[in-house]
Amino acid sequence: MKIVLMFLTLFMSACTVTQPHISEYTLAPEVDVREHMAKQCRPRSLKVGQVFSSNVLMSQKMKYIQAEYQESSFSQSEWARTPNKAISDALVKSIRSSALFANTNTYKSRIKTDLLLETHVEKFMQYFEQENEKSYVEVALTLNLLSTKDSKSLSHATFSTRVDAESVDAKGGVIALNKALERVLLETNIWLNGVCK
Repeated sequence: MKIVLMFLTLFMSACTVTQPHISEYTLAPEVDVREHMAKQCRPRSLKVGQVFSSNVLMSQKMKYIQAEYQESSFSQSEWARTPNKAISDALVKSIRSSALFANTNTYKSRIKTDLLLETHVEKFMQYFEQENEKSYVEVALTLNLLSTKDSKSLSHATFSTRVDAESVDAKGGVIALNKALERVLLETNIWLNGVCK
């Protein structure tokens, strides 16, 4: 009987698979809260359209690139929310804080607005180099401001930045991606301010 119990115990323990602990990371850039000077856009309303991106950014998997464009995923780290959704929310929050427009709405709003901002995420990735001894991130957004009255483009621009990661891991990449997105969001507000002059 003891042998049967020992066998069952060993069999059950062999069947038990321990899952690695998954760390979840949040994309939450600090938003510049300075009001910008242009007053021509104050009477207008803006809708921030749905952010367009690759399918990679619509997943909670954390991707990175190393060794000649080889794309991989971190096995023990993931996004708490998809980057696409987080970037969209950060963009709306940042533009609202600029106080450039009478109101700033998300694409889900049914309110008719004067302007529409289209956004394409061109780059949002962590890279490893020098046999994984160095890491950096790149963030690039292309924006197009449209008049909703006639769907004509009023202005368009691309903003990109590169930030070195402080540590060669997922956490270092997340910190760098937040910093890079902060820079791009600030440049977006400055650009919108210039369009309104």
